[in-house]
Amino acid sequence: MIGGSTEKSASDRDSALTIISCATKALNDIGRPASVEEIYQFIIKNGLYVFNTDKPEHVLRTSMRRHTLDAGRVDMAAEILFYEENELYSLAGTSRKRRSASGMRRIQRAKDKADIIDKLTSEIKNDGDVKPAPFKEIWRLLLFCALIGFKAGKREPLNPIDQGKGIDQSSFGNSPAWPGVLYLMGLVETQSTAPLASTDEADADRIQMFEEYANAGLTILKEKCQNGEPDLRFLIEYINSEISRKFSANPNLQIAI
Repeated sequence: MIGGSTEKSASDRDSALTIISCATKALNDIGRPASVEEIYQFIIKNGLYVFNTDKPEHVLRTSMRRHTLDAGRVDMAAEILFYEENELYSLAGTSRKRRSASGMRRIQRAKDKADIIDKLTSEIKNDGDVKPAPFKEIWRLLLFCALIGFKAGKREPLNPIDQGKGIDQSSFGNSPAWPGVLYLMGLVETQSTAPLASTDEADADRIQMFEEYANAGLTILKEKCQNGEPDLRFLIEYINSEISRKFSANPNLQIAI
């Protein structure tokens, strides 16, 4: 037990320890990258914390994601304590995961889209009823919106960029569609193989294209939900309406991420 050998009640332990400190201790004692389930089981087995919820693993994951490098959440904590790769978490300073300084440019979003991004990644509270956020992480929302913008044939420059809010490309690597989506968009738009080049210039062009399609997609969603809440029902209705339409210019990329 952290803080001495004296016996303490469950409530005493909860007040002395936070979920994050328990997760940190669990990873340190496990001694290797571990899943949320493994971390949770360690915490319960060793009596480190009592989760007063019917979804303890969800609470643990959400708490850890706020302290995870490049998690892309709107409520990120200032202190980065964890790295995540292939759904396995490790302590900062022990992971082999490459930092954003690896050379790939971070993916930006426009400052004027902060409001719609916040609405689509935050829980909706209404008269005591809490609806989950349509998107748990911003990178998922941007990928979704890039496909919306691409399907609509619209690109919108980021003016101005929301400084300090860039997302490392490794976060998008959690989707099996990445970076194939970038290459397909580039091939269709340029009608050449230039976007497939493994150069810094080609990478910058692909990212700019993605950012501008995503920005246009955010504009479309913002306009569509002016008279209502951008909840999951809104998104499902929007997707169904788009599927029913005919697009002649662009290939039918799957819009549901």
